Amino acid sequence: MNKIFLIVSVVFNALLLMHVFGIIPFLLYVSALLNVVLVWYIANNLKEMNSFEEDVDSLMGSMASFSDHIENVHGLEMYYGDETLKGLIDHSRIVVNNFVDFQEKYYDAEVRESSADEEGTYEEAPAPEDEE
Repeated sequence: MNKIFLIVSVVFNALLLMHVFGIIPFLLYVSALLNVVLVWYIANNLKEMNSFEEDVDSLMGSMASFSDHIENVHGLEMYYGDETLKGLIDHSRIVVNNFVDFQEKYYDAEVRESSADEEGTYEEAPAPEDEE
């Protein structure tokens, strides 16, 4: 009900401005209203984008945790050398790398790359330093 009164008030004020002062103040009024609406729209989109980015980061952490868990199971004596687990580890690394590529492409995120040594363990590469 309040929205209806607000809309009627905005339209009525616009008509009064146009009738009393002419077309230029009316256009100024419409421009001010349009600017307020666009600022509100941009603020809402930024909130949604930040929420989406947090969800992607959470999903990325979950996938990395899953990959680490599989690597820990593969390291147990009972399962060491199992080809099925090795395939699962490789697949989880591919999925995690896809998420990293997604983050690099769509977000302003600095992703630290990791590299495998001969035993199959991973070390994080040093983060690149910012050049100024």
